[in-house]
Amino acid sequence: MYSEINPTAVVRRVGAMLTLRTELENGEIESLHVKFSRANRKTGKSIPSVSLIPVADCGNCATCSSGCYDLRNVCYLKSVQTTRAQNSAILRKDRDRYFREIEATATLERFFRWHVGGEIVDADYFRRMVETALKVPTCTFLVFTKRFDIVNGFLDGGREIPRNLKIIFSDWKGLEMDNPYNLPVSSPVWNYGVKGKHCTEKVHWCGGHCEECATTATGCFGARKGDTILFHAH
Repeated sequence: MYSEINPTAVVRRVGAMLTLRTELENGEIESLHVKFSRANRKTGKSIPSVSLIPVADCGNCATCSSGCYDLRNVCYLKSVQTTRAQNSAILRKDRDRYFREIEATATLERFFRWHVGGEIVDADYFRRMVETALKVPTCTFLVFTKRFDIVNGFLDGGREIPRNLKIIFSDWKGLEMDNPYNLPVSSPVWNYGVKGKHCTEKVHWCGGHCEECATTATGCFGARKGDTILFHAH
């Protein structure tokens, strides 16, 4: 059942990660490496993910910060706070190395998830995501994003998104979505069955196991233009 996180907890948890990030940036960050998660109970062990600091490394999150799954259910753990802060610090101090380490990990994988926490931070970041997918054609990358402006801006420039980079526009209550290219949408179903306003007619329910959809190219991994993936808000 969906519930919102106390605003005080949002400030406290994000603040703790920002404080740690500053400490890391002022230390010997060259000896640290990007951290990947394989313990997510939904994505499973065969789909590593990289995350940043929720809210602080998110744009367009004013409507969803109080309901952020990552903040509410994961980021109270000190180990998770450290991982988020460390990745964010490396990105800020050495963006080239951040993406090199992601590329190196993806080379050994069939599937990769961007951002359980955090977001596409800017246009350069997204461009590098595209380049990573092109450099590692043997891996399928999946990202859910509310940075519609960045993705649309990339496509407006006449550029193409690689087939192995699956982009899902993430809906949320109260959120305005500009989707001129009809990209797939993930839409939460709220308590009492209320669907997101950007839900399309071509709907598929999330099965809850990313590994299964990844290997069968269904669900989010198989979503096409005009598709909506429904899931219970959680």
